[in-house]
Amino acid sequence: MSEPKVQYTRTVFNRGGIDIAIGIDVSKSMLAEDETLSAEGKKLFTIPNRLNRSRYCALNLIAGLRGERIGVFLFASRGVEVIPLTIDYGYCQYLLKHINDTTITIPGSDLNQAILTGKAMLENISFRKIKVIVLISDGEDITNDPTAFIESSRQALSQGISIYTVGTGMGRGVLIPIRDARGITIRDYYRDEDGTYLKTRLVQDTLKTIASLTGGAYYRVSEQNCEEKIVSTILHRARTVEYTKVKERAWFYLSPILLILSVLMFAIGIISNQR
Repeated sequence: MSEPKVQYTRTVFNRGGIDIAIGIDVSKSMLAEDETLSAEGKKLFTIPNRLNRSRYCALNLIAGLRGERIGVFLFASRGVEVIPLTIDYGYCQYLLKHINDTTITIPGSDLNQAILTGKAMLENISFRKIKVIVLISDGEDITNDPTAFIESSRQALSQGISIYTVGTGMGRGVLIPIRDARGITIRDYYRDEDGTYLKTRLVQDTLKTIASLTGGAYYRVSEQNCEEKIVSTILHRARTVEYTKVKERAWFYLSPILLILSVLMFAIGIISNQR
């Protein structure tokens, strides 16, 4: 005899209601080698530059997801969507591991274009969904004018999008190496049009401003457990708004004696009603 069951409704947190667009800065300054990689990171990327550290950060972010949709875009002077929103984490990880950093980097990054690209990926989605952009960058902006990215940040907020920024690099200026085709030897360093060596540094203020304007948060990629903190913060804030009611059936045990008594009580009730 099968055991009795009861159906009830409970409210649960719906992680599938979260969409995340990860943007990685691929400008020339991201080739600066002022970052460190963990032992696990070194198995994937041999050169400890900002770009490889950003790729490793994105991989760790994806590893912490459980049902959220994820998209990836790259940006420098403009942004390009490379993976639309998906739950195919394996494909995202494969692409991030195999980006050729010698061919994708171009001079200058435009944070306004980065925000607009991420925002476009999250448009035409239910307003009830949690929408997040994660920007991983050294914070340098080719325009030297914060007006544009401030305005696009405010537009993102008006569309229910929070932006979390992750800074990579050091606060002091460093040179940008030019390596050979195999990436083994440094042949020279990048120079400007006058032949002067270019220096690059982490600009935290721009990244902090973007995060603050959109209700997100700023992190350093070098922080311990940076990626776990980002995912945890996103989930914590999402829990306040994104819940789903689900119906479940639970089995419960009735002893034979209790079951017999229940049947007798039911039968007595029927007989009484017939009288």
